[in-house]
Amino acid sequence: MPSPMFLVGSAMVAVIGIAAYLPVIRTKTLLEGAEVVPNFGMEKCQRIAVPSYCDDVRIQRNLNIGFLACDPSFPYRNYAASVFDESKIKEDGALWVYDLNKRGSAPEKLTIKGFKGPFHPSGLTFAPTSDDGTPARVVVLVVNHVPLETPRVEVLYYYPARKSLVYKKTISSESFHAANKIGASGKVTHLNDDTPSFFVTNDHGYNLTNWKREYEEKYNLPASSVVYYHPRADRAQEVGWRFQMPGAIVPADAPDSYWLALGKGATLERYHSHMVSAEHQEQRIRAVDTHEGITVAWPGMMLEETIHTKKVNIGMDYDAATKAFYTVSHPKWNNYLQHAKERLDDATPTGKVGFVISKGISYTVRMGEVRPKPLKDVEFDEDEFPRRFKKKLFLEDVVSNDGSEFGAPSAIAATGDRVLVSSHYDQHFLDCDLS
Repeated sequence: MPSPMFLVGSAMVAVIGIAAYLPVIRTKTLLEGAEVVPNFGMEKCQRIAVPSYCDDVRIQRNLNIGFLACDPSFPYRNYAASVFDESKIKEDGALWVYDLNKRGSAPEKLTIKGFKGPFHPSGLTFAPTSDDGTPARVVVLVVNHVPLETPRVEVLYYYPARKSLVYKKTISSESFHAANKIGASGKVTHLNDDTPSFFVTNDHGYNLTNWKREYEEKYNLPASSVVYYHPRADRAQEVGWRFQMPGAIVPADAPDSYWLALGKGATLERYHSHMVSAEHQEQRIRAVDTHEGITVAWPGMMLEETIHTKKVNIGMDYDAATKAFYTVSHPKWNNYLQHAKERLDDATPTGKVGFVISKGISYTVRMGEVRPKPLKDVEFDEDEFPRRFKKKLFLEDVVSNDGSEFGAPSAIAATGDRVLVSSHYDQHFLDCDLS
């Protein structure tokens, strides 16, 4: 008869084996995707020719204008997919504007007055503006991912009346080591030039030239981070850690909150800034704008909500005014990686890279339940049942394509039910009406 120590040891080995096996199977299933990608909903979308190869798309909702960050070098530099060949980068990228007020209008390429140096735009965002009226000037923040250099953030002014883009300044930080997407928080603003506070996602824990990145990719390690920039301190520091390839960061409906789309984490997570410890979060500095002594507070980001999507989330957007919530994802991440490597080598792609657009729907569910059925069509009086039911956000797929019509999405932007989707490798972007 086996000894008690043998039985205990065997049980521990079994538990450790299961604990190691399940995450591997989960990751394998996520990256390989569904066997068949269904095609539906594309009749709601229009393909807009030019510009090509765009990493991010955002909508300035006061103007109802879409901005796209595009670069002809994207087939040769895809930082999220960890492929890059600087020898093939021959020209700069640019920002484009697309007027959603006029159906059928053509996108327009913007030149940046006063800017000198290489420009390879990645993520972009805007300083928050008033909900009423048309702003005379929009502050645009763009991640400039110059080859073999630490990414920086360019601060630009956009003047809608003359469709003019003017360079203001560059923000640099070693914390931006693998910067990808950016989202303005607007809680703090530089008093002289209106630069807002913002968050930047590092899509990996290590940059492309660091040997540790190979192991991060191979074992899908949660090593990415989120960085917060304080404009009055002119300083950035990491405030969130251990993420698996964040692909988007957008403000949520609550103050000091943002949504984070985790690609290889297969989740959407909402974080809220809390003052946990004044000793560790507050700092006395001399402000760069007024040169006066002030106390700055660094965010203490805490997880408030998690949505498990079972998809590789590449982009997301949330419109607080209409509470519209949309995501775009890769149905087969391994196909995307293969496509990225083949395009880097100028080879003919052997497979298609599809996409899925999902819409956030709020349902009433019983406390403790994770799925809406069979209560999805039932409304409960919150006064009568204040503690038994709650509203919960679920995602429903509204557009899916195997890549035969459009593929390789990079970002999504929404205003109400109007949605724009950009692509790293497609020579179009999508304009969809999902009402």
